[in-house]
Amino acid sequence: MTAALAQNPPSVTSTEDETSRGISGFLLYPLYMTALAALLTFCDGFSHVRFNVLHYTQPDHGSLLAGQPTGDTFIGFLRIAAFCTAAGWAFFRHYPARPVVHGLLSSLTFAAMYFASGVFKDYPMSLHVAFMVTWAAHLLTFEHDRIRLVLFSVLLGVLGPSFEGYFVEVGFFAYNAPHAYHVPVWLGGLYFHGALAVAATISTVEQWRVSGFTRG
Repeated sequence: MTAALAQNPPSVTSTEDETSRGISGFLLYPLYMTALAALLTFCDGFSHVRFNVLHYTQPDHGSLLAGQPTGDTFIGFLRIAAFCTAAGWAFFRHYPARPVVHGLLSSLTFAAMYFASGVFKDYPMSLHVAFMVTWAAHLLTFEHDRIRLVLFSVLLGVLGPSFEGYFVEVGFFAYNAPHAYHVPVWLGGLYFHGALAVAATISTVEQWRVSGFTRG
């Protein structure tokens, strides 16, 4: 029996494998935050800068996209992504994971709303109403715990524009047609859609992370 254990010590191997998978699982969150910040940076340059929704004080500083200090913008969005990820984990880590295709569709819906905010920037109130109506319709596609989804949407819908308003105050950028606290009236609705996109993806990321501990 001793010889058999010496040849194949299962407990040590199992512990090492679980630790290795656990460490690699936690790397999913930095990757998720980076991907989210990259999406926001691209949408900002493609939709808001391109359609003259906003302008940056130093647009050529580290610019990769025209009119956008891309590196600085990415870092700013990385802070937002970190908060969204932490809050999303707190709200939805036990939420039933949705199929990957649902997460992708929610993210594409958010990107489409971002694009619409550039195209229809001259109709701010109509845009705001459209964002809230489409958000409510999107909310109905979630089968579980809609009250928590509403609370998370309100959280991001308040804190997101407040965070951006702060960066307007310090002179990093400015919206060309602001309404309240230096930001457009429809911005909260855009964050509402972002909240659903985070909710649709964060539970899947958490499931993948946990599976790193349990796969054998």
